[in-house]
Formats: sequence, C-alpha cells, structure tokens
Amino acid sequence: MWANFVSKQLIVSLGITLVLLAAAGAAFIWSGLYNVAASRDHFWVTTWILEMVRERSIATRSAFIETPPLDDPDLVRLGAAHYEGGCVPCHSRPGEPINVIVSQMLPSPPHLTDAAAKRPPEELYWIVKHGLKYTGMPAWPAPIRDDEVWALTAFLSELGDGEMNNYRQLAGLDRVPSGAPAAKDLTHQAEAVALTQCIRCHDDAAASTISSLIPKLGGQSIGYLERALEEYAARTRPSGIMQPVAALLGDDQIGAIASYYANLDARPGQRAVDSARIAHGRALATEGDPKKAIPRCLACHSRSRAAEFPALAGQHADYLAGQLRVWRSGGRDRTAYGQIMASIARRLTEEQILDVAAYFASLPPEAYQNGAASALSGSK
Repeated sequence: MWANFVSKQLIVSLGITLVLLAAAGAAFIWSGLYNVAASRDHFWVTTWILEMVRERSIATRSAFIETPPLDDPDLVRLGAAHYEGGCVPCHSRPGEPINVIVSQMLPSPPHLTDAAAKRPPEELYWIVKHGLKYTGMPAWPAPIRDDEVWALTAFLSELGDGEMNNYRQLAGLDRVPSGAPAAKDLTHQAEAVALTQCIRCHDDAAASTISSLIPKLGGQSIGYLERALEEYAARTRPSGIMQPVAALLGDDQIGAIASYYANLDARPGQRAVDSARIAHGRALATEGDPKKAIPRCLACHSRSRAAEFPALAGQHADYLAGQLRVWRSGGRDRTAYGQIMASIARRLTEEQILDVAAYFASLPPEAYQNGAASALSGSK
C-alpha cells in the first residue's frame, strides 16, 4: 500500500512539474524576451542544435545520391555562368569578400570556396536543389531540372578544389566589355543591360556560347525567341537558370532581345566526328522511325519551318541531346508545344538522341541566316 501511495505521489509530482515547465515555456515564448534580431547571435546551445540537425539532415538525405561525372568543362562553365547571376549577390565571387549587407544575416552566407571544399558533390547537389531552412538559402527554382543542379554542383566542386584564377572567363564576364557592340542599336538603357547579360552566356556577332550546353540563338525566329522567354517568365518552361532572368524582362526588352538574335547570323556548327552516328541521325531526321511512331524531325524543323519551331541546324549537339533528355523525363511538357516534343522524346532511345543531335549539329547554318530568320518572324 505504501509503495502504491509513493508511486501515485511521484506520478502526480511529475505531472505537475511537466505542466509548470510547459507553462513557463509558453510564458517565455509569449513574452517576446527571446531576441530574434540578426544583430545578436543565438545561445550557444541553440547554435549547436541547429547546426547538428542541419548537418545530420544533409548527410542522411544525400547518402544515396549517385553523382554523375562532373569533370566536363562545358558543365562547369554552365554552372559558373549561373553562379555569377544567381549566387554572387550573397556568396560573392571567388577571391572577393562577402557583400557587407548580406554578411549581417544570421547565419551569414558562407564563402563557397571554403564551404565547397568541405562537402562531397552529393551534399552540394542536395543543398543546391533543396535549399536550407533558417539560413536564407533558397531551393532550386525548377526542381525537376536535375541537369542544371548538377551543372552548378560541378562548378562548386571545382571551386572547392582550390584557387580559381579563371573565374571571369568561366562565367563569361570577359565577354561583356563596357559599351558592348551588341547593345549599340538598342534604344533604352534597360534593354542594353538585358542584352549584354545575354551575351555573357549566349552567342553574339563576335563569339559563340561559353558552353556547348547553352544554346546558340543567332538566326532563330522572333516568334520562337519571344515565346521561349515568355514561357520562362511564366514558369511553364522550367529552368532554374533562365526563369530568374526572364522574370526580370519587360515586353519591350523581350522584343528587343528577340529581334537582335533573329537578325544575327547563325554561327557554324560542329565538325563531323562520328560519320556513322550522323548517318543514323540523318535517317531519323528525314524518315523518322515508323515502328516506334517517331515522326521525322524535318517535318517541323526544316528550312520551311513555321516560326513557332526552332532552327536546329548547327546547334550544339550537347544542348540538343540534353533538351531531348529533359523532354523525356517530363521537364518540358507544360506547354502545348512542349507536349508535342515530350511525347516524341519518350519514344527515343539514348542512342537515337545522340544520333539526331550529332546530325543537326553537323549541318551548316546557312539556311537560318538573318534573311531567313526575318522571314520566319511571324506569330508566336
């Protein structure tokens, strides 16, 4: 009996203690005494808990991610190009101090030269794709585009390997000198700024793209270029790289950029390196694959194509193959035109993708010089 009495007393005391602790906690929260200002650091125990939870969460969720090859220079350059536009405002360029304003965040954005050196690629990939709560680190704007996330991961991995003395070249900064010739004919300063940012990555009259994973735009129709930018801005064409760019453009800027590139001569394609692959691609482009219900590519992408469809002759094989894979995985099927290609791409094998990409890349772009492009600048 005495033992039962003691047990009941212990339970009651424990219950009262828990209620009092809960009440005290609620009173502390309600009082506003805890200082949430970024100008004052957390209690050490709060910092320890947050960092431990963060690190264990990253390690657990990235443990089974398979890292693809990341040593492709074109992949690194694509990542560097996005880093300049999307990451530099908070993380700064290699060798430069963190912006004095964002350095007052809590926690402050890390300098990624040091941070990337401490993490394996799969952790960098997971952080870039999903972001981090309570840090200001956003998730990737288009989570379905793993190819873009890996591009930035490739750049960060190289950044973490040591000094990066060629950053300006990788990011295309050397391509945009003061008073860039490509911007001379634009009336408004805002349009000139927008265009000079385009030529940091894409082709202009002086050079091709900085990466074979970035499309050449010269010679495309006005209608297609305008539609592409509008789809990026509306988030119906997912891209964590292009959506933030297009979202800042007004209708006049979109029109000026489209007009510039439509009247820019298309640059030469790649030299044939695999005649057998090109021959297979030519057969698919001209005849299709009736057994798999794959139509011939030239039904829409020939010289006499409608303005809604892009020119493919002379385009980078890597870019074409990459976009076909995006269509195949469901990353570009949110528009009527995207659905057309998505249904076709899902029937293509990897070999067929490489074949047709090699074929179009090997073609001369003369059919899409500025005269033809202007003639194709119809409706969107």
